[in-house]
Order: sequence, then structure tokens, then C-alpha cells
Amino acid sequence: MSFIEKNCSLKTLRSVSDRLSGFSCGDSDLDEFFKKDARKYEYELFGKTYCFQHKDGEIACLFTVSNGGIQSRQMKNNMRRKIAQAKRLIHNYPSVLIGRLAVSDKFQEKNVGSEVLDFLKIWFSDSHNKTGYRFLAVDAYNSEGVIRFYARNRFDFIFKSEGEERKSLHLLESEPLRTRMMCFDLFQHSISVEDNDKLSL
Repeated sequence: MSFIEKNCSLKTLRSVSDRLSGFSCGDSDLDEFFKKDARKYEYELFGKTYCFQHKDGEIACLFTVSNGGIQSRQMKNNMRRKIAQAKRLIHNYPSVLIGRLAVSDKFQEKNVGSEVLDFLKIWFSDSHNKTGYRFLAVDAYNSEGVIRFYARNRFDFIFKSEGEERKSLHLLESEPLRTRMMCFDLFQHSISVEDNDKLSL
């Protein structure tokens, strides 16, 4: 049993609002988003924020998710080949976007970040979901530690190179590429490519 399964419960942002002032993940931008902006995002229907609250009352982590899409033309060929042939002509693949993810500095040694990703992989591929998602996507900070974290959790780059991603964002060569789009295939983690090719969706 994972740490969050054993020690935490899933809560909405509203239900832990009295605990937000004491939350810190070590990144001032993320802290400010969850404390000041996340409620407004929810109100304007741009994203929904949840948390795992430890049994002692502390917030172990916070994450914001929203509906998204990945344009097929952006996706690397080896990823597109995993899509059933009849669906490769779809221009936009449905996805869940992890807008923000922050783990409290009090729980960063507990593997909570990876456990949250495992939770989301199951949560959004569950048969009880009201709509379908093919991918779990994230616009990850373009830093070695963050990229390594998502790669370790089997997320892959959507664009085949930084150059292609920069071109898609219309960035000048002098402008930094602050984030990298990465995704996890919610279908492929439970069904093999061979089985997928036999399905008629």
C-alpha cells in the first residue's frame, strides 16, 4: 500500500482552504498559485484543484487538472503508431492536463509525487468516468530534475525535439523554452499494442 493510500484522503481545494496558509512546496510560484489563484481558476472553470490531506491535517500535495487536447500533428511518430489506425486521422486527441502539481516540503521524501501520478493514471482511465481521455499530459518545467521526474514515471515528450516545440510555440531562438509538453498513454499502460490493433473503436 502506498503512502498516500495508507495515510491520506482525497479532498477538494475548498475543504482545505483553512490549511493553505501553512503549505509550502519550496517553489514560490506554485505556492502562490494554490494560495491565491487556484480558487479563481475553479470559479472560471479553467481547472479543478484537489489535494491529498494527511491524517494529521497537513496538506501533503496539491494538483490542478483540466480537460485538454494533443494535436496529432505535434506528436512523435512512435507515439502515433500506438493509436488504432482508424483513429490516426483525428486532429486532436483528448487528454487530461496536469496544470499544477506541488508536494509539501514536509512530504517530499515520501515519494508522494509519483504516487499522485499513479493515482491520476487510474482515476482518469476508470470506467466510471463521464468522458474519455487517451492521454495524461503535463507542461513540465524545462529543468533537468522535473523532466527526469516525469520520465521516471513513464511520461514521454510529445514533440520529437526542442526545436519542433519551439517552432510550434512561435518562439524566437533568443527566447527560452521554459516548459516541455510530455504525456502518458492511459490506454497503453493496461492494454498491449497488439491488443489495441485488434480493437474496433
